[in-house]
Amino acid sequence: MRLESTWGDLARAAGGRLLLGNPAEPVESISTDTRKLEQGQVFWALKGSRYDAHDMLDAALSERASGWVVERLDRQGPRPKHLVQVPNTLKGLQAFAAFHRRRFEIPIVGITGSNGKTTTKEMLKAICSRLGPTCASPGNWNNQVGVPLSVLELTSEHRYGIFELADSHPGDIDEIARISQPTLGVVTNIGPDHLEFYGSLEQNFKTKSELVENLPEEGKAVINIDDPWLAALEPRLGARAVTFGMNPRARVSFAESGEIIIDRHKLKVSLRALGQLSRYNAAAAAAAAWALGIDAETIRRGLEDYRPSAMRMELLRHPSGCEVVLDAYNANPASMKASIEAFCHEFAKSGKILVLGDMKELGATSRQFHQELGQWIAKLPLEAVYLAGPEMSEAFSALKAVRPGFEVHYGETPQAWIDGLRTKLSAQKALLFKASRAMKFESILESLQCSFT
Repeated sequence: MRLESTWGDLARAAGGRLLLGNPAEPVESISTDTRKLEQGQVFWALKGSRYDAHDMLDAALSERASGWVVERLDRQGPRPKHLVQVPNTLKGLQAFAAFHRRRFEIPIVGITGSNGKTTTKEMLKAICSRLGPTCASPGNWNNQVGVPLSVLELTSEHRYGIFELADSHPGDIDEIARISQPTLGVVTNIGPDHLEFYGSLEQNFKTKSELVENLPEEGKAVINIDDPWLAALEPRLGARAVTFGMNPRARVSFAESGEIIIDRHKLKVSLRALGQLSRYNAAAAAAAAWALGIDAETIRRGLEDYRPSAMRMELLRHPSGCEVVLDAYNANPASMKASIEAFCHEFAKSGKILVLGDMKELGATSRQFHQELGQWIAKLPLEAVYLAGPEMSEAFSALKAVRPGFEVHYGETPQAWIDGLRTKLSAQKALLFKASRAMKFESILESLQCSFT
Protein backbone atom coordinates (compact mmCIF):
# COMPACT_ATOMS: atom_id res chain seq x y z
CA MET A 1 0.00 0.00 0.00
CA ARG A 2 1.33 3.42 -0.97
CA LEU A 3 -1.34 6.04 -0.33
CA GLU A 4 0.59 9.27 -0.98
CA SER A 5 -1.91 11.17 1.21
CA THR A 6 -1.58 13.45 4.21
CA TRP A 7 -3.22 13.34 7.60
CA GLY A 8 -5.29 16.33 6.55
CA ASP A 9 -6.50 14.47 3.44
CA LEU A 10 -7.34 11.42 5.51
CA ALA A 11 -9.32 13.33 8.12
CA ARG A 12 -11.36 15.26 5.55
CA ALA A 13 -12.03 12.26 3.29
CA ALA A 14 -13.05 10.04 6.22
CA GLY A 15 -15.44 12.68 7.54
CA GLY A 16 -13.54 13.22 10.78
CA ARG A 17 -11.36 15.65 12.71
CA LEU A 18 -7.59 15.63 13.22
CA LEU A 19 -7.26 15.99 16.98
CA LEU A 20 -3.48 15.53 17.17
CA GLY A 21 -0.60 15.88 14.71
CA ASN A 22 0.51 17.86 11.69
CA PRO A 23 -2.07 17.75 8.85
CA ALA A 24 0.71 18.09 6.24
CA GLU A 25 2.60 14.98 7.34
CA PRO A 26 2.29 11.99 4.97
CA VAL A 27 0.15 8.89 5.33
CA GLU A 28 1.65 5.96 3.43
CA SER A 29 -0.35 2.93 4.55
CA ILE A 30 -2.94 1.69 7.03
CA SER A 31 -3.72 -1.50 8.91
CA THR A 32 -6.85 -2.74 10.67
CA ASP A 33 -5.05 -5.65 12.37
CA THR A 34 -2.83 -5.08 15.41
CA ARG A 35 -1.10 -8.41 14.73
CA LYS A 36 0.07 -7.29 11.28
CA LEU A 37 0.64 -3.60 12.00
CA GLU A 38 4.07 -2.47 10.83
CA GLN A 39 6.07 0.36 12.35
CA GLY A 40 4.77 3.70 11.08
CA GLN A 41 1.45 2.48 9.70
CA VAL A 42 -1.86 4.08 10.57
CA PHE A 43 -4.03 1.91 12.80
CA TRP A 44 -7.71 2.04 11.83
CA ALA A 45 -9.83 0.84 14.76
CA LEU A 46 -12.80 -1.12 13.42
CA LYS A 47 -15.63 -2.70 15.38
CA GLY A 48 -16.88 -6.19 14.48
CA SER A 49 -19.62 -8.45 15.78
CA ARG A 50 -17.12 -10.24 18.03
CA TYR A 51 -14.48 -7.61 18.71
CA ASP A 52 -13.84 -3.89 19.09
CA ALA A 53 -10.36 -2.70 18.15
CA HIS A 54 -10.79 0.30 20.45
CA ASP A 55 -10.13 -2.13 23.31
CA MET A 56 -6.60 -2.64 21.94
CA LEU A 57 -5.51 1.00 21.98
CA ASP A 58 -2.59 0.79 24.39
CA ALA A 59 0.79 2.48 24.83
CA ALA A 60 2.64 -0.10 22.74
CA LEU A 61 0.27 0.49 19.83
CA SER A 62 0.70 4.26 20.12
CA GLU A 63 4.47 3.81 19.71
CA ARG A 64 4.25 1.40 16.81
CA ALA A 65 1.62 3.27 14.77
CA SER A 66 2.09 6.70 13.18
CA GLY A 67 -1.43 7.48 14.33
CA TRP A 68 -4.90 6.15 14.98
CA VAL A 69 -8.33 6.54 13.40
CA VAL A 70 -10.96 6.01 16.09
CA GLU A 71 -14.54 6.63 17.11
CA ARG A 72 -13.89 7.03 20.82
CA LEU A 73 -10.99 7.36 23.27
CA ASP A 74 -10.28 6.50 26.86
CA ARG A 75 -9.72 9.86 28.58
CA GLN A 76 -6.85 8.47 30.60
CA GLY A 77 -5.41 6.33 27.82
CA PRO A 78 -2.28 6.83 25.70
CA ARG A 79 -2.16 9.07 22.63
CA PRO A 80 -0.30 8.47 19.36
CA LYS A 81 1.49 11.19 17.36
CA HIS A 82 -1.54 11.64 15.08
CA LEU A 83 -5.16 11.11 16.01
CA VAL A 84 -8.28 11.29 13.84
CA GLN A 85 -11.75 10.88 15.28
CA VAL A 86 -14.66 9.89 13.03
CA PRO A 87 -18.34 9.14 13.76
CA ASN A 88 -18.01 5.59 12.37
CA THR A 89 -14.67 3.97 11.57
CA LEU A 90 -16.09 1.54 8.97
CA LYS A 91 -17.92 4.29 7.10
CA GLY A 92 -14.83 6.45 7.43
CA LEU A 93 -12.65 3.73 5.89
CA GLN A 94 -15.08 3.34 3.01
CA ALA A 95 -15.21 7.09 2.41
CA PHE A 96 -11.41 7.37 2.45
CA ALA A 97 -11.14 4.48 -0.04
CA ALA A 98 -13.71 6.12 -2.34
CA PHE A 99 -11.66 9.37 -2.16
CA HIS A 100 -8.52 7.42 -3.02
CA ARG A 101 -10.26 5.65 -5.94
CA ARG A 102 -11.28 8.97 -7.52
CA ARG A 103 -7.61 9.85 -8.00
CA PHE A 104 -7.22 7.26 -10.76
CA GLU A 105 -8.61 7.50 -14.27
CA ILE A 106 -7.99 3.89 -15.25
CA PRO A 107 -10.33 1.02 -16.13
CA ILE A 108 -11.78 -0.47 -12.96
CA VAL A 109 -13.63 -3.80 -13.16
CA GLY A 110 -16.14 -4.93 -10.55
CA ILE A 111 -17.01 -8.65 -10.50
CA THR A 112 -19.98 -10.20 -8.72
CA GLY A 113 -22.13 -13.32 -9.04
CA SER A 114 -23.19 -16.41 -7.12
CA ASN A 115 -20.28 -18.52 -8.37
CA GLY A 116 -16.95 -17.93 -10.08
CA LYS A 117 -16.12 -14.44 -8.84
CA THR A 118 -12.64 -15.20 -7.57
CA THR A 119 -11.65 -17.42 -10.49
CA THR A 120 -12.92 -14.88 -13.02
CA LYS A 121 -11.02 -12.14 -11.18
CA GLU A 122 -7.79 -14.14 -11.21
CA MET A 123 -8.18 -15.07 -14.88
CA LEU A 124 -8.82 -11.44 -15.83
CA LYS A 125 -5.86 -10.35 -13.71
CA ALA A 126 -3.64 -12.81 -15.61
CA ILE A 127 -4.79 -11.28 -18.89
CA CYS A 128 -4.44 -7.62 -17.83
CA SER A 129 -1.06 -8.25 -16.21
CA ARG A 130 0.35 -9.01 -19.65
CA LEU A 131 -0.19 -5.34 -20.53
CA GLY A 132 0.84 -3.66 -17.30
CA PRO A 133 0.64 -3.59 -13.49
CA THR A 134 -2.80 -4.69 -12.32
CA CYS A 135 -4.33 -4.13 -8.88
CA ALA A 136 -6.72 -6.91 -7.87
CA SER A 137 -8.50 -7.90 -4.67
CA PRO A 138 -6.16 -10.08 -2.60
CA GLY A 139 -7.75 -13.44 -1.77
CA ASN A 140 -11.36 -12.93 -0.74
CA TRP A 141 -11.18 -9.25 0.24
CA ASN A 142 -14.62 -8.73 -1.25
CA ASN A 143 -16.87 -7.37 1.51
CA GLN A 144 -17.53 -4.06 3.28
CA VAL A 145 -14.03 -4.09 4.81
CA GLY A 146 -12.11 -6.02 2.17
CA VAL A 147 -13.20 -3.88 -0.78
CA PRO A 148 -11.99 -0.55 0.66
CA LEU A 149 -8.71 -2.15 1.73
CA SER A 150 -8.32 -3.55 -1.80
CA VAL A 151 -9.06 -0.17 -3.39
CA LEU A 152 -6.44 1.49 -1.16
CA GLU A 153 -3.83 -0.73 -2.85
CA LEU A 154 -4.23 1.29 -6.06
CA THR A 155 -1.18 3.35 -7.05
CA SER A 156 -0.21 5.55 -9.98
CA GLU A 157 1.71 2.59 -11.45
CA HIS A 158 -1.41 0.51 -12.01
CA ARG A 159 -2.94 0.28 -15.47
CA TYR A 160 -6.01 -1.73 -14.41
CA GLY A 161 -7.99 -2.37 -11.23
CA ILE A 162 -10.05 -5.54 -10.69
CA PHE A 163 -12.19 -5.87 -7.58
CA GLU A 164 -14.36 -8.76 -6.43
CA LEU A 165 -17.67 -7.67 -4.91
CA ALA A 166 -19.53 -10.10 -2.64
CA ASP A 167 -22.94 -9.82 -1.04
CA SER A 168 -25.16 -11.56 1.44
CA HIS A 169 -27.80 -8.90 2.13
CA PRO A 170 -29.80 -6.42 0.02
CA GLY A 171 -27.81 -3.25 -0.59
CA ASP A 172 -24.39 -4.87 -0.14
CA ILE A 173 -23.30 -4.49 -3.77
CA ASP A 174 -24.56 -0.92 -3.95
CA GLU A 175 -22.48 -0.04 -0.88
CA ILE A 176 -19.19 -1.50 -2.09
CA ALA A 177 -19.69 -0.51 -5.74
CA ARG A 178 -19.86 3.12 -4.58
CA ILE A 179 -16.43 2.60 -3.04
CA SER A 180 -14.74 0.86 -5.99
CA GLN A 181 -16.60 2.90 -8.65
CA PRO A 182 -16.19 0.35 -11.48
CA THR A 183 -16.16 1.45 -15.10
CA LEU A 184 -16.94 -2.12 -16.22
CA GLY A 185 -19.16 -4.63 -14.42
CA VAL A 186 -19.13 -8.44 -14.63
CA VAL A 187 -22.01 -10.58 -13.30
CA THR A 188 -21.11 -14.26 -13.59
CA ASN A 189 -24.47 -15.87 -12.70
CA ILE A 190 -27.44 -15.83 -10.32
CA GLY A 191 -27.85 -18.87 -8.08
CA PRO A 192 -29.28 -19.91 -4.72
CA ASP A 193 -26.49 -18.47 -2.54
CA HIS A 194 -27.24 -16.70 0.76
CA LEU A 195 -30.95 -17.53 0.53
CA GLU A 196 -30.94 -17.53 4.33
CA PHE A 197 -30.78 -13.73 4.05
CA TYR A 198 -32.46 -13.11 0.69
CA GLY A 199 -35.39 -15.48 0.79
CA SER A 200 -35.68 -15.60 -3.01
CA LEU A 201 -33.64 -15.68 -6.20
CA GLU A 202 -35.35 -12.47 -7.29
CA GLN A 203 -33.93 -10.54 -4.34
CA ASN A 204 -30.53 -12.11 -4.97
CA PHE A 205 -30.72 -10.93 -8.59
CA LYS A 206 -31.76 -7.42 -7.57
CA THR A 207 -28.81 -7.13 -5.20
CA LYS A 208 -26.23 -8.31 -7.73
CA SER A 209 -27.79 -6.03 -10.35
CA GLU A 210 -26.81 -3.11 -8.14
CA LEU A 211 -23.38 -3.40 -9.79
CA VAL A 212 -24.92 -2.55 -13.18
CA GLU A 213 -26.86 0.33 -11.66
CA ASN A 214 -23.61 1.83 -10.34
CA LEU A 215 -21.80 1.84 -13.68
CA PRO A 216 -21.23 5.16 -15.45
CA GLU A 217 -23.60 6.02 -18.27
CA GLU A 218 -21.25 4.58 -20.89
CA GLY A 219 -20.01 1.70 -18.70
CA LYS A 220 -20.31 -1.78 -20.20
CA ALA A 221 -21.72 -4.81 -18.40
CA VAL A 222 -20.45 -8.35 -19.01
CA ILE A 223 -23.34 -10.77 -18.43
CA ASN A 224 -23.93 -14.51 -18.66
CA ILE A 225 -26.49 -14.85 -21.47
CA ASP A 226 -27.22 -18.47 -20.46
CA ASP A 227 -28.56 -17.26 -17.11
CA PRO A 228 -32.24 -16.31 -17.53
CA TRP A 229 -32.04 -13.64 -14.85
CA LEU A 230 -29.06 -11.95 -16.50
CA ALA A 231 -30.24 -12.47 -20.08
CA ALA A 232 -33.20 -10.27 -19.18
CA LEU A 233 -30.79 -7.35 -18.69
CA GLU A 234 -29.55 -7.46 -22.28
CA PRO A 235 -32.43 -5.53 -23.93
CA ARG A 236 -32.14 -2.74 -21.37
CA LEU A 237 -28.36 -2.52 -21.68
CA GLY A 238 -28.33 -2.60 -25.47
CA ALA A 239 -24.85 -2.00 -26.91
CA ARG A 240 -23.44 -1.76 -23.38
CA ALA A 241 -23.97 -5.52 -22.89
CA VAL A 242 -21.06 -7.86 -23.62
CA THR A 243 -22.46 -11.38 -23.41
CA PHE A 244 -20.74 -14.67 -22.68
CA GLY A 245 -21.96 -18.26 -22.42
CA MET A 246 -22.73 -21.30 -24.56
CA ASN A 247 -25.70 -19.72 -26.33
CA PRO A 248 -24.92 -19.14 -30.04
CA ARG A 249 -25.80 -15.46 -29.52
CA ALA A 250 -23.02 -15.01 -26.95
CA ARG A 251 -20.24 -12.71 -28.08
CA VAL A 252 -17.72 -14.82 -26.14
CA SER A 253 -17.89 -18.56 -25.61
CA PHE A 254 -15.52 -21.31 -24.50
CA ALA A 255 -15.94 -24.79 -25.95
CA GLU A 256 -15.21 -28.04 -24.13
CA SER A 257 -12.52 -28.67 -26.77
CA GLY A 258 -10.55 -25.70 -25.43
CA GLU A 259 -11.45 -23.33 -28.26
CA ILE A 260 -12.48 -19.83 -27.28
CA ILE A 261 -14.59 -17.75 -29.66
CA ILE A 262 -14.51 -13.96 -29.26
CA ASP A 263 -16.72 -12.13 -31.76
CA ARG A 264 -15.93 -14.86 -34.33
CA HIS A 265 -12.20 -14.88 -33.50
CA LYS A 266 -11.37 -18.54 -32.76
CA LEU A 267 -8.37 -19.42 -30.62
CA LYS A 268 -7.19 -22.64 -28.98
CA VAL A 269 -6.51 -22.19 -25.26
CA SER A 270 -4.82 -24.69 -22.93
CA LEU A 271 -6.69 -23.86 -19.74
CA ARG A 272 -5.29 -25.12 -16.42
CA ALA A 273 -8.69 -25.59 -14.81
CA LEU A 274 -11.32 -28.32 -14.84
CA GLY A 275 -14.93 -28.37 -15.89
CA GLN A 276 -17.68 -26.31 -17.42
CA LEU A 277 -17.74 -23.77 -14.59
CA SER A 278 -14.06 -23.03 -15.29
CA ARG A 279 -14.88 -22.57 -18.97
CA TYR A 280 -17.68 -20.16 -18.03
CA ASN A 281 -15.24 -18.24 -15.82
CA ALA A 282 -12.72 -18.12 -18.68
CA ALA A 283 -15.42 -16.82 -21.03
CA ALA A 284 -16.42 -14.17 -18.49
CA ALA A 285 -12.79 -13.05 -18.07
CA ALA A 286 -12.28 -13.02 -21.84
CA ALA A 287 -15.45 -10.99 -22.36
CA ALA A 288 -14.33 -8.47 -19.75
CA ALA A 289 -10.88 -8.19 -21.35
CA TRP A 290 -12.48 -7.78 -24.79
CA ALA A 291 -14.71 -5.02 -23.40
CA LEU A 292 -11.54 -3.33 -22.10
CA GLY A 293 -10.15 -3.32 -25.62
CA ILE A 294 -7.58 -6.09 -25.11
CA ASP A 295 -6.75 -8.09 -28.23
CA ALA A 296 -7.65 -11.76 -28.66
CA GLU A 297 -4.08 -13.09 -28.66
CA THR A 298 -3.27 -11.36 -25.34
CA ILE A 299 -6.48 -12.82 -23.92
CA ARG A 300 -5.43 -16.30 -24.99
CA ARG A 301 -1.95 -15.97 -23.49
CA GLY A 302 -3.34 -14.51 -20.27
CA LEU A 303 -5.79 -17.37 -19.80
CA GLU A 304 -2.94 -19.83 -20.25
CA ASP A 305 -0.96 -17.94 -17.58
CA TYR A 306 -3.73 -18.51 -15.03
CA ARG A 307 -3.17 -20.96 -12.17
CA PRO A 308 -6.10 -22.09 -9.96
CA SER A 309 -6.40 -20.46 -6.54
CA ALA A 310 -6.13 -22.45 -3.32
CA MET A 311 -9.04 -24.82 -2.64
CA ARG A 312 -10.70 -24.10 -5.99
CA MET A 313 -10.58 -27.26 -8.14
CA GLU A 314 -7.03 -27.71 -6.87
CA LEU A 315 -5.28 -30.90 -8.02
CA LEU A 316 -3.44 -32.96 -5.41
CA ARG A 317 -2.01 -36.44 -5.20
CA HIS A 318 -2.13 -39.13 -2.54
CA PRO A 319 0.97 -41.35 -1.94
CA SER A 320 -1.06 -44.27 -3.30
CA GLY A 321 -1.32 -42.50 -6.67
CA CYS A 322 -4.96 -41.54 -6.14
CA GLU A 323 -5.89 -38.23 -7.83
CA VAL A 324 -7.49 -35.71 -5.47
CA VAL A 325 -9.45 -32.55 -6.34
CA LEU A 326 -9.96 -30.02 -3.53
CA ASP A 327 -12.80 -27.58 -4.19
CA ALA A 328 -13.75 -26.71 -0.63
CA TYR A 329 -13.46 -22.93 -0.56
CA ASN A 330 -17.23 -22.61 -0.76
CA ALA A 331 -20.33 -24.49 -1.90
CA ASN A 332 -23.90 -23.82 -2.96
CA PRO A 333 -26.24 -25.94 -5.10
CA ALA A 334 -25.01 -24.59 -8.44
CA SER A 335 -21.29 -24.81 -7.67
CA MET A 336 -21.71 -28.25 -6.08
CA LYS A 337 -23.29 -29.64 -9.23
CA ALA A 338 -20.77 -27.92 -11.52
CA SER A 339 -17.80 -29.28 -9.55
CA ILE A 340 -19.15 -32.83 -9.50
CA GLU A 341 -19.91 -32.74 -13.24
CA ALA A 342 -16.41 -31.44 -14.00
CA PHE A 343 -14.85 -34.08 -11.77
CA CYS A 344 -16.83 -36.93 -13.36
CA HIS A 345 -15.93 -35.74 -16.85
CA GLU A 346 -12.22 -35.31 -16.09
CA PHE A 347 -11.87 -38.70 -14.37
CA ALA A 348 -14.32 -40.69 -16.49
CA LYS A 349 -12.04 -43.76 -16.54
CA SER A 350 -11.24 -43.74 -12.79
CA GLY A 351 -13.12 -45.06 -9.79
CA LYS A 352 -14.79 -41.86 -8.61
CA ILE A 353 -15.37 -41.07 -4.94
CA LEU A 354 -17.20 -37.97 -3.70
CA VAL A 355 -16.42 -36.50 -0.28
CA LEU A 356 -19.07 -33.84 0.36
CA GLY A 357 -19.94 -31.52 3.24
CA ASP A 358 -22.76 -29.13 4.08
CA MET A 359 -23.82 -26.30 1.79
CA LYS A 360 -24.29 -23.46 4.26
CA GLU A 361 -26.46 -20.31 4.32
CA LEU A 362 -29.39 -21.82 2.42
CA GLY A 363 -31.87 -21.00 5.17
CA ALA A 364 -35.30 -22.59 4.89
CA THR A 365 -34.38 -24.11 1.50
CA SER A 366 -31.45 -26.10 2.89
CA ARG A 367 -33.39 -29.33 3.37
CA GLN A 368 -34.80 -29.21 -0.16
CA PHE A 369 -31.46 -28.50 -1.85
CA HIS A 370 -29.60 -31.20 0.08
CA GLN A 371 -32.34 -33.73 -0.73
CA GLU A 372 -32.19 -32.78 -4.42
CA LEU A 373 -28.41 -33.16 -4.36
CA GLY A 374 -28.74 -36.71 -3.02
CA GLN A 375 -31.33 -37.64 -5.66
CA TRP A 376 -29.12 -36.24 -8.44
CA ILE A 377 -25.94 -37.94 -7.20
CA ALA A 378 -27.73 -41.32 -7.14
CA LYS A 379 -27.73 -41.38 -10.95
CA LEU A 380 -23.98 -40.79 -11.35
CA PRO A 381 -21.32 -43.44 -12.18
CA LEU A 382 -19.59 -43.44 -8.81
CA GLU A 383 -17.80 -45.96 -6.61
CA ALA A 384 -18.61 -44.36 -3.24
CA VAL A 385 -19.93 -41.20 -1.58
CA TYR A 386 -18.86 -39.92 1.86
CA LEU A 387 -21.03 -37.23 3.44
CA ALA A 388 -20.44 -35.08 6.54
CA GLY A 389 -22.32 -32.34 8.36
CA PRO A 390 -25.77 -32.05 9.91
CA GLU A 391 -27.34 -30.67 6.73
CA MET A 392 -25.88 -33.44 4.55
CA SER A 393 -28.03 -35.92 6.47
CA GLU A 394 -30.83 -34.96 4.05
CA ALA A 395 -28.70 -35.92 1.06
CA PHE A 396 -27.82 -39.19 2.82
CA SER A 397 -31.49 -40.02 3.40
CA ALA A 398 -32.33 -39.23 -0.22
CA LEU A 399 -29.49 -41.44 -1.47
CA LYS A 400 -30.40 -44.39 0.76
CA ALA A 401 -34.04 -44.16 -0.32
CA VAL A 402 -33.17 -44.82 -3.96
CA ARG A 403 -30.54 -47.48 -3.21
CA PRO A 404 -27.80 -46.34 -5.62
CA GLY A 405 -25.31 -48.77 -7.09
CA PHE A 406 -22.45 -47.51 -4.93
CA GLU A 407 -21.49 -47.25 -1.26
CA VAL A 408 -22.84 -44.34 0.78
CA HIS A 409 -21.34 -43.32 4.13
CA TYR A 410 -22.48 -40.53 6.47
CA GLY A 411 -21.35 -38.93 9.71
CA GLU A 412 -21.86 -35.57 11.38
CA THR A 413 -18.09 -35.17 11.12
CA PRO A 414 -15.53 -36.77 8.77
CA GLN A 415 -14.08 -38.69 11.72
CA ALA A 416 -17.01 -41.09 11.40
CA TRP A 417 -15.68 -42.48 8.09
CA ILE A 418 -12.12 -41.20 7.57
CA ASP A 419 -10.53 -44.60 8.32
CA GLY A 420 -12.79 -46.34 5.83
CA LEU A 421 -12.07 -43.72 3.18
CA ARG A 422 -8.34 -44.25 3.62
CA THR A 423 -8.68 -47.91 2.60
CA LYS A 424 -10.28 -46.88 -0.72
CA LEU A 425 -7.31 -44.90 -2.02
CA SER A 426 -5.33 -46.34 -4.91
CA ALA A 427 -3.84 -45.34 -8.26
CA GLN A 428 -7.05 -46.27 -10.05
CA LYS A 429 -9.20 -43.90 -7.96
CA ALA A 430 -10.05 -40.19 -7.94
CA LEU A 431 -11.53 -38.17 -5.04
CA LEU A 432 -13.44 -34.88 -5.02
CA PHE A 433 -13.66 -32.84 -1.81
CA LYS A 434 -16.48 -30.26 -1.95
CA ALA A 435 -18.11 -28.34 0.92
CA SER A 436 -18.79 -24.88 2.27
CA ARG A 437 -15.79 -23.15 3.83
CA ALA A 438 -17.22 -23.56 7.35
CA MET A 439 -16.73 -27.33 7.07
CA LYS A 440 -12.92 -26.87 6.83
CA PHE A 441 -12.57 -29.92 4.59
CA GLU A 442 -8.96 -29.09 3.79
CA SER A 443 -8.10 -30.42 7.26
CA ILE A 444 -9.01 -33.93 6.04
CA LEU A 445 -6.15 -33.82 3.54
CA GLU A 446 -3.51 -33.71 6.25
CA SER A 447 -4.73 -36.93 7.82
CA LEU A 448 -4.81 -38.54 4.36
CA GLN A 449 -1.28 -37.26 3.63
CA CYS A 450 -2.23 -35.63 0.32
CA SER A 451 0.20 -33.27 -1.41
CA PHE A 452 0.02 -30.71 -4.21
CA THR A 453 0.93 -31.85 -7.71
